[in-house]
This record gives sequence, C-alpha cells and structure tokens, in this order.
Amino acid sequence: MRALAVAALLALILGGCASVPPSPPAAGSSVPDRWTLQGRIGVQSGEQSMSGQIRWQHRVDGDDLMMISPLGQGVARIVRDAGGVVLEIPNQPTRRARDADSLTQEALGYTLPVAGLAWWVQARPDPARPFEATHDAAGRLSQLKQDGWTIDYLQYAADARPRKLVVTREALEIRLVADSWQAE
Repeated sequence: MRALAVAALLALILGGCASVPPSPPAAGSSVPDRWTLQGRIGVQSGEQSMSGQIRWQHRVDGDDLMMISPLGQGVARIVRDAGGVVLEIPNQPTRRARDADSLTQEALGYTLPVAGLAWWVQARPDPARPFEATHDAAGRLSQLKQDGWTIDYLQYAADARPRKLVVTREALEIRLVADSWQAE
C-alpha cells in the first residue's frame, strides 16, 4: 500500500509540475493558469518503483489529478482546492492536508518538490528561489539545480516544450514523459 501512496503522491508532484506551456514563455511573461496534461510517470524510491499514467487538470484555484496503473485502473486521485489537498486511494481512508508538501510528508515521511515541479516541467526555475542552470547548444535548459533537486531535460518536443525529464534527489528519482498538454 505504501507503493500506491508513493505513486499517488508522485503523481501529485508531477501534476503540480506538469504545467508545460504550448511554447516556452519569454522571460518575464506569465505562465498559463489553466491547462491539462496527460503523460507517463516512473518513480524509483529506494527499492520501491512504480510506473503509470497521469491525467491532470490545473486551474489557478485547484488541481484534479488521476494516477492510472499500466492496466488502466485508477490508483489514486488528488484534488487541491481552497480547502487544501485531498488524496483518495481505493480501499484506504481519504487523506487531507493543508498543502501538497504537508500531504507528502504525512503519507511518505518526506517532502516532495510539488511547488518546484510546477516550474521545472516548463524548463524554468522557480523565480523566487536560487538556482543553477546549464543550457545546451540550442539555448534550451539541459540541467537545473534548485532546492537540492537536480532536473535533467532529456528531450524536447518539436514546439520546444520539455517532453522527457528526470528529477532526482538522494534516493528518489521521478521520470516524466509529457505525451499531451493543452493550455486552456
């Protein structure tokens, strides 16, 4: 059951981070506040690993993220609104917390970078925090280091959005492939 909680919470993280705009925003421009992402996720935490699909809708005032097993079954649903964050896992009590970081700390015993991932999947650092960035020959972000996390950008889509990225810190590795993203 802990693996399901890891999967669900990692989906939350990636959901929080999966705000990939249709094209990279210019410096100083705003990030889309309404979007939908569908993709794949793989997580390795110590000896535990999981993979699946994510379907996530983001709005300024909330998120609705569904984690789906490779066989197409719903594994977890995470909903964020003004009242906080709710995690629903089949056959388990609903978990609630004031924010995603508190929820991941409670369910997993450590905090996952939910807020940072919202920027990182866009190939942008959180502008409010210090960072180190490395760019490739085309000027795209190839590696970002922020808040103790390392984000490697493995592939970009034709429209210059990050398509594949790996987020690592200590014994945790999160792989994300963005298959479909729409700004609304």
